[in-house]
Amino acid sequence: MKLSIVTVCYNAEQCIDRTIKSVLNQTCPVYEYIIIDGGSKDKTYNRVCSYEKSFAEKGILFKHISERDKGISDAFNKGIKMASGTLIGLINADDELLPETSEILKNECKKIDVDIYYGNCYWVDSERNLEYVSKPEHDLSKLLYNMVLIHPSTFVKKKAYEECGLFDLTYKYCMDKELLYRMYKAGKKFDYIDQCLTKFKAGGVSDTHSKAVFKEGSRMALSYGEPQIKVKSIEIIKTVRNQMVNMIKGTRVYRVLKGI
Repeated sequence: MKLSIVTVCYNAEQCIDRTIKSVLNQTCPVYEYIIIDGGSKDKTYNRVCSYEKSFAEKGILFKHISERDKGISDAFNKGIKMASGTLIGLINADDELLPETSEILKNECKKIDVDIYYGNCYWVDSERNLEYVSKPEHDLSKLLYNMVLIHPSTFVKKKAYEECGLFDLTYKYCMDKELLYRMYKAGKKFDYIDQCLTKFKAGGVSDTHSKAVFKEGSRMALSYGEPQIKVKSIEIIKTVRNQMVNMIKGTRVYRVLKGI
């Protein structure tokens, strides 16, 4: 198994070092690390370039570019196209691989009939002082309406991208859900790893634009032939539920519901 990790970033000088070091310090070295910087205006790309020697010393292929892109989906696609490994993981700046992730995946990849591996994630919400293990759901048909997998903890074989296509540039928020659902519909085999593979910090694009996320999710469902009345009803329910969750986040009630 040759593991390629792709990180997309923009103006991430405050956090990019943590992400890079989490890849560099794996107990079992990754095969390749690719950073796609969207033309940062700060010192992000200087920080990226400073790790050339560290990766060379460990024999890890280290590729990076800094240029304007058409959004996150486009940046992901650039990284996937550049990847030469057999398995690809996507982690954003401010996310981290846990130390044994590459080793775990190497052992799991002995199952040659699997296309996508997905695992748990250590979720950190600094704003509300919450930390807990987030686990995915296993009914993948639900991907049509909900992101039941955890994207940073989902690793896809290069061949699956070649056969099913890359991220749809028309999506700004639901690109991961749409692509994984497309792979599910194509009959790709998913395999669950019951271990934490990444650390994810809350507060990304999807967290801060929930209304737009729900509307884009509705567009996705309609594109797959779902009836409009069902799609609209689910969008309304999600909006109300999200408002209620935001009201209780950080409270004892929320901690009890999350089991933390």
